[in-house]
Amino acid sequence: MANISLKRLRRRPTKVFYGWWIVAASVVIDALKHGTFNRGISFYVLPVSKELGVGVAAISFADMLGRLAGGLLGPLAGYCTDRFGPRAMLIFGALTSGLGFVLIAFSHNYLYFILVFVGLLSLGFRTGYNNATVPALNQWFRRRRALAMSVASTGNGLGGLALAPIVGILVLTLGWQNAAIVSGIAIVVVVVPLSFLVRASPERMGLLPDGDDAPVPDAPAESPPAQVIPVERRFEERASIVTRTSRGISETDFTTKEAMVSISYWLLVLATGLRNTVHSGMSFLLVPVMVWFLEGGGRSEEASQAIAVALVAALSLATIVFNPLVGWAGDSWSKQKLSSIAMLSGVVAMVTLMNHSGHLWQAGLFVVFLAFSESANPLAWAIMGDFFGRRSFATLRGWQHLPDQLMSMSTPVWMGLIVDQTGSYYWALIPLAAIYGLAAISYLVIPRPRTPARLRGR
Repeated sequence: MANISLKRLRRRPTKVFYGWWIVAASVVIDALKHGTFNRGISFYVLPVSKELGVGVAAISFADMLGRLAGGLLGPLAGYCTDRFGPRAMLIFGALTSGLGFVLIAFSHNYLYFILVFVGLLSLGFRTGYNNATVPALNQWFRRRRALAMSVASTGNGLGGLALAPIVGILVLTLGWQNAAIVSGIAIVVVVVPLSFLVRASPERMGLLPDGDDAPVPDAPAESPPAQVIPVERRFEERASIVTRTSRGISETDFTTKEAMVSISYWLLVLATGLRNTVHSGMSFLLVPVMVWFLEGGGRSEEASQAIAVALVAALSLATIVFNPLVGWAGDSWSKQKLSSIAMLSGVVAMVTLMNHSGHLWQAGLFVVFLAFSESANPLAWAIMGDFFGRRSFATLRGWQHLPDQLMSMSTPVWMGLIVDQTGSYYWALIPLAAIYGLAAISYLVIPRPRTPARLRGR
């Protein structure tokens, strides 16, 4: 094997670069996640609270515990992704979350609901899905990293546009229990087969990130056996050199320890955590917040829920438009500045709803500004990849997950407590807008990490 020519490996493939097939699979997988859980779960909040005889805060408490469990398991999940590959974690996440949806349909008391929501549903969604696909994309792309991750994240919008309204309709017509069972079966049937398309790295298929050529000379056939290095290993080592020197790309593969002693890593964790602090509340309680705002125009709860379904679809459509555009811009402009602008857009979105007028044009503005703020999410992972490379990406992302969840897990709860006590989300929107503002500042002050001492002499 040592004498195999590298010409076949270096030749630019004539077909579509395989990394884009992983992007396509990620779009569908993210669509299922967001359509049934991130966006779709919001449709369950009001009917489940009535079914179990508890308040919005109590249902939100389940989400808080789920986020806490996901945060505590984040480092382990990241390590397992680096150790066993994204495919194994995708299958685990799909089976666990699918079973969780089926079993939660049989909830007749609050304790059972908590156990299934936290132990299966939340666990599956927070250990698989984009927690596995994003590290895979970080391996497959460098120059086009932001674009690839942003295109993959359009699955968020696709799920909200095509699937979340279906979930909402199923909840309203067939009942939330039947909607949950259908969601669980769909997840297992779709996500598990797609998991087999996801490969750990391009080098294992004789390719380079982005589908680049590798201008590496052939190994001499007369090399003595003692000097021979396996073709795949030689290709992986030379691939990193080629990618760093082409098109001005500069990327260093940090170890987990090297990254975690960097101030850049923790400032990125802070900025992302602040952003997700708002996202966790607005994602879980999106429909109730919209219903509250629309009722300000004199509409009934039922009519407001029907309009909220359309607004969720519009929000998802807007993210489908914004995410690839912002990702494309991020590959040629400052990802940090784009992220900061997106956070300011979130501030405007929160302010738009504060007057509780119920005007549809204001609800439309809220949708547009919130959708643009969501485009910062894939940029954060692209920044992490740019800063710290590919070597320990999933592990670093897993460690980031712990403080992120600790920061964001309580947001739906205190928002629920506010509305349970006051009947209004006004006093919840004010701190959410302030947190978005802090996130905007945090993104701007992140410095690029210094090259580790072991690599400075190279």
